[in-house]
Amino acid sequence: MSEENHSIFNAFYHRISQFFNDFSWEDIKEFSLNTITSFGKNYDNILKPALNETVYMSLMAVFFGFLLAIIPGILLAIWNKNGIKENKLAYGILDFITNILRAFPFLILMVVLLPLSKILVGTSIGTNAAIVPLAIGIAPYLAKMLEGAFKEIDQGIIEAAKSYGSTDIQIIFKVIFNEALPAIISGLTLTLIFTIGFSALAGAVGGGGLGDVAIRYGYERFNKEVMIQTVIILLVLVQIVQILGNLFYTWAKSNKILYIIATLLTLFTINIIININNEENFLGQIIVVVLLIMYFIYKILKK
Repeated sequence: MSEENHSIFNAFYHRISQFFNDFSWEDIKEFSLNTITSFGKNYDNILKPALNETVYMSLMAVFFGFLLAIIPGILLAIWNKNGIKENKLAYGILDFITNILRAFPFLILMVVLLPLSKILVGTSIGTNAAIVPLAIGIAPYLAKMLEGAFKEIDQGIIEAAKSYGSTDIQIIFKVIFNEALPAIISGLTLTLIFTIGFSALAGAVGGGGLGDVAIRYGYERFNKEVMIQTVIILLVLVQIVQILGNLFYTWAKSNKILYIIATLLTLFTINIIININNEENFLGQIIVVVLLIMYFIYKILKK
């Protein structure tokens, strides 16, 4: 080992030793106890509102991002090799643009799109303002996710639809979307999980949510208890999203779409009841519940 490498190793060993020497079991015990005992108060005062903001921000971002991604995702699928309208040049251009947008750093995208947020929602600070760059940032990922989901469909099913005289629009929305639904649900679950992570980053530029709490109440005030509590809530939230995503995927594979709609309807209704005194975003949640009820009734009548 050279002298330079030896000195680097010694410096690294010294820092690791110092790190462990700074902690004792008593300190860890006291810190853990403070984190547990202060959780109830912190949750009511700052963590619960921030959690609602994070959930609202993430769901709305995925919803609007999905709307932005539908057309590019469909075009990528139908222009791709063996697509129903194969076009190598158009596919290459759109794929290149999508990949560039996916490579754009999110924090920089947040700052760049602040003027657009102010135009669309009237402010460049807060939860609603953060939804705009979040939706635009995840749209390219969702477009590639849709392309991948559509490419997994058996070509025999598409050929069978063509033989029955189905138009391209009918094939896309009645065959491809229906067959690709389990893969789309799986992709949306993954997208929602990393959108939750992106929403935490939004707190760095005044986006609100749990990331804002971790920075303002935890990092800037040297309150390690709040930071740990925020991380725990995020971990639990991600696990819940993954469990629901796996459940919806299983139901979609079994063609039990009504189960998915009923579960979403129940979750939104419970959330409205819990936050009935909170007027913020109340109208939007009522609209979502009404739409889910209408679709639920439609599916029952169709059967």
